[in-house]
Amino acid sequence: MKNRFKSLLILCAALSTIPSLGQTYIVDAGHSSFQSKVIRFGVVPVVGRFTDVSGKLTYDSEDLSKTRAQITIKTDSYDANNAGGEDAVKSDAFLNVAEFPEIRFELASLTGEGDKYKATGTIELHGVKKTIECPVSIVGPSIDLPTRKQSVGIMGSLIIDRTEFEVGREMKLPNGMVIIDNSVMIDFVILGIAE
Repeated sequence: MKNRFKSLLILCAALSTIPSLGQTYIVDAGHSSFQSKVIRFGVVPVVGRFTDVSGKLTYDSEDLSKTRAQITIKTDSYDANNAGGEDAVKSDAFLNVAEFPEIRFELASLTGEGDKYKATGTIELHGVKKTIECPVSIVGPSIDLPTRKQSVGIMGSLIIDRTEFEVGREMKLPNGMVIIDNSVMIDFVILGIAE
């Protein structure tokens, strides 16, 4: 029994180092997320999460220039554990989910080495498309044990100015206090499972 368990561990370790040669992955929605943070009344960040994430990515550990990704987020899936706040964010005052049902991320290039990478691409939000750059970390490729398929994880964060995407307006009280900050931090985790 011990030998069998030891063999399984060796096999898992070997499989976890399989190189990725331009493999295409499907985004695992259950283990991928885009989380937003924006300061409210200058005190604490309001944290929300988009629960409906889909897309594909191609990753080649031997040639990063071949790495591409297309990610789609359903704006109506915004969840902040606060029904009133969620309704406000989804309304035409901010995301306007009725007119703009999706946010799209497209990764155009990946550069770096070791454990430090930079992703360059575009984000399309509220009908406005802009180029973005952000640091990312990559885990894998390895074997996803539940599916027994090759997997890769990409994690990162970026800060956008919501007013540049016409999401709401500058919001201040007469005394100058900012009601909703313009800067929005987006933390993302993408798990891709091989097709």
